[in-house]
Amino acid sequence: MGLLPEFFMLLGIDIFLAMSLLTALLEDELPSPVQYLFQGAALLGLGQLFISRGFVDSGVFTKDPSDPTRFWISVIYLASAVTNVVGLNAYLAFVRHKMALATTFSGTVTVPTVMTSAFFITAFVGTGGEVGITLASLSILGIAALISGLSVFGFLRQAAKHTSSSPAMTRGPRFPSAPGAKSSATGVSEKVASTPLGTPSISLPLRLPTRQETEWEEAPAKSGEGEVN
Repeated sequence: MGLLPEFFMLLGIDIFLAMSLLTALLEDELPSPVQYLFQGAALLGLGQLFISRGFVDSGVFTKDPSDPTRFWISVIYLASAVTNVVGLNAYLAFVRHKMALATTFSGTVTVPTVMTSAFFITAFVGTGGEVGITLASLSILGIAALISGLSVFGFLRQAAKHTSSSPAMTRGPRFPSAPGAKSSATGVSEKVASTPLGTPSISLPLRLPTRQETEWEEAPAKSGEGEVN
Protein backbone atom coordinates (compact mmCIF):
# COMPACT_ATOMS: atom_id res chain seq x y z
CA MET A 1 0.00 0.00 0.00
CA GLY A 2 1.56 3.30 -1.10
CA LEU A 3 1.25 6.50 0.86
CA LEU A 4 1.83 10.11 -0.08
CA PRO A 5 3.72 12.40 2.30
CA GLU A 6 0.55 14.48 2.75
CA PHE A 7 -0.92 11.51 4.62
CA PHE A 8 1.03 12.62 7.72
CA MET A 9 -0.50 16.08 7.44
CA LEU A 10 -3.98 14.53 7.30
CA LEU A 11 -3.10 12.48 10.37
CA GLY A 12 -2.00 15.64 12.18
CA ILE A 13 -5.27 17.39 11.26
CA ASP A 14 -7.25 14.46 12.68
CA ILE A 15 -5.21 14.59 15.89
CA PHE A 16 -5.85 18.33 16.33
CA LEU A 17 -9.59 17.89 15.76
CA ALA A 18 -9.72 14.98 18.22
CA MET A 19 -7.86 17.03 20.81
CA SER A 20 -10.31 19.89 20.32
CA LEU A 21 -13.17 17.51 21.08
CA LEU A 22 -11.40 16.12 24.17
CA THR A 23 -10.67 19.58 25.54
CA ALA A 24 -14.35 20.45 25.10
CA LEU A 25 -15.27 17.37 27.12
CA LEU A 26 -12.65 18.23 29.78
CA GLU A 27 -13.62 21.90 30.01
CA ASP A 28 -13.55 21.78 33.83
CA GLU A 29 -9.89 20.75 33.84
CA LEU A 30 -8.52 22.70 30.86
CA PRO A 31 -8.66 26.35 29.79
CA SER A 32 -11.48 27.01 27.35
CA PRO A 33 -9.33 28.78 24.66
CA VAL A 34 -7.30 25.59 24.13
CA GLN A 35 -9.98 23.93 22.02
CA TYR A 36 -10.12 26.93 19.69
CA LEU A 37 -6.33 26.84 19.32
CA PHE A 38 -6.55 23.20 18.26
CA GLN A 39 -9.28 24.03 15.75
CA GLY A 40 -7.14 26.84 14.35
CA ALA A 41 -4.17 24.48 14.03
CA ALA A 42 -6.37 22.01 12.14
CA LEU A 43 -7.50 24.75 9.74
CA LEU A 44 -3.87 25.78 9.26
CA GLY A 45 -2.94 22.21 8.33
CA LEU A 46 -5.84 22.05 5.90
CA GLY A 47 -4.66 25.21 4.22
CA GLN A 48 -1.11 23.89 4.02
CA LEU A 49 -2.46 20.71 2.45
CA PHE A 50 -4.08 22.70 -0.39
CA ILE A 51 -0.92 24.75 -0.81
CA SER A 52 1.22 21.61 -1.13
CA ARG A 53 -1.21 20.21 -3.67
CA GLY A 54 -0.98 23.42 -5.68
CA PHE A 55 2.83 23.31 -5.59
CA VAL A 56 2.78 19.73 -6.88
CA ASP A 57 0.47 20.67 -9.75
CA SER A 58 2.54 23.72 -10.63
CA GLY A 59 5.81 21.79 -10.60
CA VAL A 60 7.40 23.40 -7.52
CA PHE A 61 7.29 20.04 -5.74
CA THR A 62 7.92 16.80 -7.54
CA LYS A 63 5.31 14.08 -7.75
CA ASP A 64 7.71 11.57 -6.26
CA PRO A 65 6.29 10.23 -2.94
CA SER A 66 9.80 10.28 -1.49
CA ASP A 67 10.23 14.02 -2.10
CA PRO A 68 12.08 15.22 1.04
CA THR A 69 10.43 18.67 1.06
CA ARG A 70 6.91 17.31 1.03
CA PHE A 71 7.89 14.65 3.55
CA TRP A 72 9.44 17.02 6.09
CA ILE A 73 6.64 19.58 5.87
CA SER A 74 4.07 16.88 6.63
CA VAL A 75 6.15 15.19 9.33
CA ILE A 76 6.85 18.48 11.14
CA TYR A 77 3.14 19.25 11.20
CA LEU A 78 2.40 15.77 12.55
CA ALA A 79 5.15 16.18 15.15
CA SER A 80 3.58 19.45 16.33
CA ALA A 81 0.23 17.69 16.78
CA VAL A 82 1.82 14.84 18.75
CA THR A 83 3.78 17.34 20.87
CA ASN A 84 0.55 19.11 21.80
CA VAL A 85 -0.94 15.79 22.92
CA VAL A 86 2.07 15.09 25.13
CA GLY A 87 2.01 18.65 26.48
CA LEU A 88 -1.67 18.37 27.36
CA ASN A 89 -0.96 15.13 29.20
CA ALA A 90 1.86 16.82 31.15
CA TYR A 91 -0.44 19.75 31.98
CA LEU A 92 -3.00 17.42 33.55
CA ALA A 93 -0.30 15.63 35.56
CA PHE A 94 1.94 18.44 36.81
CA VAL A 95 -0.17 21.59 36.67
CA ARG A 96 -3.65 20.32 37.53
CA HIS A 97 -2.27 17.48 39.69
CA LYS A 98 -4.84 15.05 38.28
CA MET A 99 -2.66 11.95 38.27
CA ALA A 100 -5.51 9.49 37.76
CA LEU A 101 -6.87 11.48 34.82
CA ALA A 102 -3.39 11.97 33.39
CA THR A 103 -2.64 8.25 33.60
CA THR A 104 -5.87 7.38 31.84
CA PHE A 105 -5.28 10.07 29.23
CA SER A 106 -1.76 8.82 28.55
CA GLY A 107 -2.90 5.22 28.11
CA THR A 108 -5.94 5.91 25.96
CA VAL A 109 -4.80 8.95 23.94
CA THR A 110 -1.11 9.84 24.22
CA VAL A 111 0.51 6.44 23.83
CA PRO A 112 -1.71 5.25 20.93
CA THR A 113 -1.19 8.58 19.13
CA VAL A 114 2.58 8.47 19.48
CA MET A 115 2.82 4.79 18.57
CA THR A 116 0.55 5.10 15.55
CA SER A 117 2.50 8.08 14.23
CA ALA A 118 5.79 6.25 14.78
CA PHE A 119 4.39 3.18 13.01
CA PHE A 120 3.48 5.06 9.82
CA ILE A 121 6.67 7.14 9.77
CA THR A 122 9.01 4.15 10.21
CA ALA A 123 7.05 2.15 7.63
CA PHE A 124 7.14 5.03 5.14
CA VAL A 125 10.86 5.73 5.60
CA GLY A 126 11.87 2.08 5.49
CA THR A 127 10.01 1.29 2.27
CA GLY A 128 10.14 4.62 0.45
CA GLY A 129 6.42 5.27 0.50
CA GLU A 130 5.16 1.72 0.74
CA VAL A 131 3.60 0.74 4.07
CA GLY A 132 4.20 -2.92 4.80
CA ILE A 133 3.59 -5.10 7.83
CA THR A 134 7.01 -5.81 9.29
CA LEU A 135 8.21 -7.09 12.64
CA ALA A 136 9.05 -3.57 13.81
CA SER A 137 5.61 -2.23 12.90
CA LEU A 138 3.87 -5.12 14.60
CA SER A 139 5.98 -4.56 17.71
CA ILE A 140 5.01 -0.88 17.81
CA LEU A 141 1.31 -1.65 17.49
CA GLY A 142 1.55 -4.45 20.08
CA ILE A 143 3.24 -2.19 22.63
CA ALA A 144 0.64 0.53 22.05
CA ALA A 145 -2.22 -1.94 22.53
CA LEU A 146 -0.60 -3.38 25.69
CA ILE A 147 -0.06 0.01 27.31
CA SER A 148 -3.59 1.14 26.45
CA GLY A 149 -5.08 -2.04 27.88
CA LEU A 150 -3.11 -1.74 31.11
CA SER A 151 -4.08 1.89 31.51
CA VAL A 152 -7.78 1.21 30.98
CA PHE A 153 -7.63 -1.74 33.38
CA GLY A 154 -5.96 0.38 36.06
CA PHE A 155 -8.49 3.16 35.63
CA LEU A 156 -11.44 0.77 35.90
CA ARG A 157 -9.91 -0.81 38.99
CA GLN A 158 -9.46 2.55 40.71
CA ALA A 159 -12.99 3.55 39.74
CA ALA A 160 -14.38 0.32 41.21
CA LYS A 161 -12.51 0.90 44.48
CA HIS A 162 -13.77 4.46 44.69
CA THR A 163 -17.34 3.38 43.99
CA SER A 164 -17.26 0.64 46.63
CA SER A 165 -15.72 2.86 49.30
CA SER A 166 -17.88 5.95 48.81
CA PRO A 167 -21.13 4.49 50.34
CA ALA A 168 -19.22 3.33 53.44
CA MET A 169 -17.75 6.82 53.91
CA THR A 170 -21.06 8.63 53.54
CA ARG A 171 -22.98 6.27 55.82
CA GLY A 172 -22.17 7.22 59.40
CA PRO A 173 -22.69 5.14 62.58
CA ARG A 174 -26.18 4.96 63.98
CA PHE A 175 -26.63 5.46 67.72
CA PRO A 176 -29.65 4.11 69.66
CA SER A 177 -32.15 6.82 70.34
CA ALA A 178 -33.62 7.55 73.75
CA PRO A 179 -37.17 6.34 74.55
CA GLY A 180 -38.66 9.82 74.45
CA ALA A 181 -36.64 11.04 71.52
CA LYS A 182 -39.05 9.71 68.92
CA SER A 183 -42.11 11.34 70.46
CA SER A 184 -40.40 14.70 70.96
CA ALA A 185 -39.04 14.67 67.44
CA THR A 186 -42.47 13.77 66.13
CA GLY A 187 -44.05 16.61 68.06
CA VAL A 188 -41.53 19.12 66.79
CA SER A 189 -42.01 17.96 63.23
CA GLU A 190 -45.78 18.24 63.57
CA LYS A 191 -45.48 21.79 64.90
CA VAL A 192 -43.18 22.77 62.07
CA ALA A 193 -45.45 21.13 59.49
CA SER A 194 -48.56 22.83 60.89
CA THR A 195 -47.04 26.31 60.46
CA PRO A 196 -47.04 27.39 56.81
CA LEU A 197 -43.90 28.95 55.39
CA GLY A 198 -43.80 32.72 55.29
CA THR A 199 -46.48 33.16 58.01
CA PRO A 200 -45.41 35.21 61.06
CA SER A 201 -45.54 33.21 64.24
CA ILE A 202 -48.06 34.39 66.88
CA SER A 203 -47.49 33.45 70.50
CA LEU A 204 -50.47 33.68 72.85
CA PRO A 205 -50.00 33.79 76.63
CA LEU A 206 -52.00 30.64 77.36
CA ARG A 207 -50.89 30.28 80.96
CA LEU A 208 -53.35 28.16 82.93
CA PRO A 209 -53.65 28.91 86.65
CA THR A 210 -52.60 26.22 89.04
CA ARG A 211 -54.83 24.73 91.70
CA GLN A 212 -53.21 26.66 94.56
CA GLU A 213 -53.64 30.02 92.86
CA THR A 214 -57.34 29.24 92.25
CA GLU A 215 -57.90 28.55 95.97
CA TRP A 216 -56.20 31.83 97.01
CA GLU A 217 -58.35 33.80 94.59
CA GLU A 218 -61.63 32.19 95.72
CA ALA A 219 -60.96 32.70 99.47
CA PRO A 220 -61.02 36.56 99.48
CA ALA A 221 -64.12 36.54 97.34
CA LYS A 222 -66.04 34.36 99.84
CA SER A 223 -64.91 36.38 102.83
CA GLY A 224 -66.05 39.60 101.17
CA GLU A 225 -69.52 38.19 100.53
CA GLY A 226 -69.91 37.26 104.25
CA GLU A 227 -69.13 40.83 105.39
CA VAL A 228 -71.71 42.31 103.03
CA ASN A 229 -74.37 39.96 104.32
